[in-house]
Amino acid sequence: MQHTLRANYQAAIWRRSLENLPDVPAPSAGHGWELDDGGSLKIRWMAGLPAPDVVLNLISCTCRRTCRPSDCSCILNGLKCTVVCKLQGCSNMVQDDAIVAQDANDSDGDSDD
Repeated sequence: MQHTLRANYQAAIWRRSLENLPDVPAPSAGHGWELDDGGSLKIRWMAGLPAPDVVLNLISCTCRRTCRPSDCSCILNGLKCTVVCKLQGCSNMVQDDAIVAQDANDSDGDSDD
């Protein structure tokens, strides 16, 4: 989609090429380009996520001792480690509030035995 927007923008520029003062919209105004922090144009590759959340959650790392940002595929992709990762209990693990709350309730001594 973004490539189509850029191609359409370029065609619009060429269509106006013989005008003295063409009215050209900004390329970063929804035409497949965006401005970086320095004010330079860069390609906008995608408007959404690269894959659905369900697929992104299937990414797993193979860290053995610790999850380091330089080695962990989960951290490199901006994700938390999950139960499918090789190393369990790392500092990058997903903390499910419901599981944590359930564990706290189970250990408070309110058993029916």
